[in-house]
Amino acid sequence: MPELRDKPLLTLIEAGGVNDMPVIVPPADTSEVLAEAIKTVKAAGYHIRKPRKQMQRTRKRVGPTYVCEFADGAVTRMSVFTSLEKLDWERGERLSRAAYQSRWQMRARAQYRKLNGKPCPVDLIAPVPPAIISERFEQDGVVLAQRNGGDVTVGGGL
Repeated sequence: MPELRDKPLLTLIEAGGVNDMPVIVPPADTSEVLAEAIKTVKAAGYHIRKPRKQMQRTRKRVGPTYVCEFADGAVTRMSVFTSLEKLDWERGERLSRAAYQSRWQMRARAQYRKLNGKPCPVDLIAPVPPAIISERFEQDGVVLAQRNGGDVTVGGGL
C-alpha cells in the first residue's frame, strides 16, 4: 500500500473522506498530510471554479425611434416598442406629448427654485403641447416612415 503522503487529496476523499481516513494518522500529522495533499492537487492542475452566469441580450438593437417636431420648434426622440411592419404612430405621439409635458414641468420647477431658492410646493400642470408638424420613425439612421401633417411617406425600411 502506498504511503498516505503520496496520495492526492481527491483519492483521500474518494477513499472515505478526510475525517474517515483509511489509514490511522496521528492528529499532529493530519495537518501536514492535508497540506501536502493540497499541494499535490494544485500541482496536478485541479481548480474549483464556479460557472458565472452571463447576461445575453436577445436583441442586438432597440426598436425604432420616433422623432417628433412640435409647432414651437421642440423636438422629442423616443424609442418605441413596435413592430417594423406595423408602426404604432399613436403610441409614438402619446409618448412624445408626455415627454414634452415632463420637459416643461422640469423647466418650470427649475425656474421656481432659481427665483425662490426652495423646491416648488405645488405640482405644476403642464399646458397642452402644441400641434405636431412632422413625425417619423427611424432606425440605425434610416427613415422607415414619415408623416408631415397627415401624409404618410414610407421610407427605405429594412
